[in-house]
Amino acid sequence: MKDKKKYIYYLIIIALLIYILFLDESSFLQKFRLKKKLVDLQEDINMMKDSNQKLRNENKLLKKDAAILEKKARKLGMQKKGDEIFLFKKKVMKKENSLTKNL
Repeated sequence: MKDKKKYIYYLIIIALLIYILFLDESSFLQKFRLKKKLVDLQEDINMMKDSNQKLRNENKLLKKDAAILEKKARKLGMQKKGDEIFLFKKKVMKKENSLTKNL
């Protein structure tokens, strides 16, 4: 009888430990996942800060130098007032099918 009680107590203790370690909201597994997510988010933040700094530097450069601004605008397809624009259409060559050629 005592052995059954000990066995039941051990089972209850093991079940509680499993619950605390793995299933509870504040479990070690949940904390590990949250720490990993935090590290990933901090890396994303650092990448975005670097990108923002590069854009700020580019913005300052474009405000200071009109030639660079014009070059960038031309790459984006913009033009000055009074510029003439020439549009070229691509000529599409159709392949002749060998079956229709023989007919």
